[in-house]
Amino acid sequence: MLLKPEEIYTKFNEENIQVIIPKKLLFTLLQQVDRLREILGNEEEIVNNFAIYEYIGNAEMLMVKLYILIAEPYNKKEVIIETSIAEFLVLRDLVFCNYSLPHLREELRPSIRKTYKDFYDYIQGIFEMLEVDEVKAYWDFIKNYQIEGGMLQ
Repeated sequence: MLLKPEEIYTKFNEENIQVIIPKKLLFTLLQQVDRLREILGNEEEIVNNFAIYEYIGNAEMLMVKLYILIAEPYNKKEVIIETSIAEFLVLRDLVFCNYSLPHLREELRPSIRKTYKDFYDYIQGIFEMLEVDEVKAYWDFIKNYQIEGGMLQ
């Protein structure tokens, strides 16, 4: 069954998935999401774009969830984050960029680089389970949505 772009957008914002995160990566991921949000915030001032607002909102939700998970009991090696598919796409982009670009990967502490690589592989595996056409339709929908007079068109 083919969904309309609006239906895919709704689905990606309402359906949750669980992602297992190694506890030792939480602070690193939190720093990376915060930096991403900061960079996007600079763009938000320049460009009135629904996709940027959406991405910032999902990044902020990820930050809140990561803050909560940092408070989990210390004896856990892994924690589970429940995110919407839209938030997962932000997390995937973040992990993909920070690991696949050599200069960013080298900034990772050597003690967590292997764990981050394993997490990168895990995230890519989840991403590959999503329908490629739906992911493309979701991105196309938020990139092409117009905001006029404070209302979505």
